[in-house]
Amino acid sequence: MKLHSRIVLALAALMTAAAPAVAQRAPQGNPLTITATNTTAAAGAARGTRRADDRVRGGDVIRYRLAFTNPGAAPVRHVVMADPVPAGLRFVAGSTTASRPDALVEYSVDGGKTFSAHPMETVVVDGRPVTRPAAAERYTHVRWTVEGAVAPHATVTAEFDARYEAASGTSGAAAAPAAGKSGL
Repeated sequence: MKLHSRIVLALAALMTAAAPAVAQRAPQGNPLTITATNTTAAAGAARGTRRADDRVRGGDVIRYRLAFTNPGAAPVRHVVMADPVPAGLRFVAGSTTASRPDALVEYSVDGGKTFSAHPMETVVVDGRPVTRPAAAERYTHVRWTVEGAVAPHATVTAEFDARYEAASGTSGAAAAPAAGKSGL
């Protein structure tokens, strides 16, 4: 498989019915693996509190973990990993981590069209446009760019948390968001 100097990886995270608390999926031969873990349910299970089903409940936190492994024989530079925040979930401020210090994180508030380390939004206050930092709950996508080289067969990981917001008037339970498709 020929790898270009810049690899763009994306995840289309989907809500699927009756998915387990930990879901993982990557097409065969794909260097990106995405894992979704219901950390709220996992913490309850660690305390001995088991749920009757695997459904996500209002307030549950889902941790998304992206892992890129360089399958080639040569280093790859400027690897980009991007992941949308699934519908019905809200990004948790301060939750991003990466296994390398040169993995720079950026966020989008416009459906992944533009990214910034500190997204801004313009709102109208007293009839005047005011530019201010966008609230983390408005983030629609998270993206990491690894500035350095990823050695052959080495892995880079990145994570973020998202909280499930139950729709008003519902029981608050929904299908667990599973790891979705990824591709180059």
